[in-house]
Amino acid sequence: MNFKYKLSPKVLEFIKDANLEEISIGCSDSQVFKIIKNDKIYFIKIANKGNLTTEYEKLKWLTGKLSVPKIILYDYNNATEFLITESMAGEMLCSNYYVQNPKIGLKVITEAFRQIYKVDIKNCPFNVAIDYKLALVENNVKNNLININEISEDTLKRFGNVDNILKFLKENKFSAELCFSHGDTSLPNIFAIKDKFSGFIDVGECGIADKWFDLAICEKSIRRNYGDKYIAKFYEELKIVPERDKIDYYLLMMELYL
Repeated sequence: MNFKYKLSPKVLEFIKDANLEEISIGCSDSQVFKIIKNDKIYFIKIANKGNLTTEYEKLKWLTGKLSVPKIILYDYNNATEFLITESMAGEMLCSNYYVQNPKIGLKVITEAFRQIYKVDIKNCPFNVAIDYKLALVENNVKNNLININEISEDTLKRFGNVDNILKFLKENKFSAELCFSHGDTSLPNIFAIKDKFSGFIDVGECGIADKWFDLAICEKSIRRNYGDKYIAKFYEELKIVPERDKIDYYLLMMELYL
């Protein structure tokens, strides 16, 4: 197996006699492997030190509050962090089963959002509201990290360049409806067993944020996986009247995310 990092003794002990399969996530400075051990499935993330700390802390905080992967091992050395978690039961909502049965997928999504909204933010230590998100976007723009080819043609016609998009976002902030936010409610991060929600993965961006952010992300993913005709049904199931200006604001913001 081709590891880009030197593994810690604890990690080496855990993966001993296990079968590993690398999962491509498109990041040159991190690796993810599927671990099959004693007929159970785990995942390990390996990254430069500091890149997994937040996700580890958030998984710990969410234990007992939301269905997320169970932490098996967190370890680090001078340069590298390691996070091993149990696999989430079920399958992601963009799998063939749910693409072919989008009404079942929408039922699961509805329950997933209900579980998100049950998380009490009173003592939540993670603030990922609009100023945090704008700071990330501004960093991407200032450091030329945006791939202009990934911005939609309509957006470029409207704004001309990424600096104008950022200017619009900063000048058109609105009052947030704060709640707990998963941070990336795209369908690959929502898992289910048939019509029963089983949990979320990838909680590194979770915390206190505007409710419309998660809704916008999920809308975009539903459109991509199930089709436009299921967007109205999505909001009907949640009993939410979509505020189009807020949703479109976050969809625009997402074009400057990495």
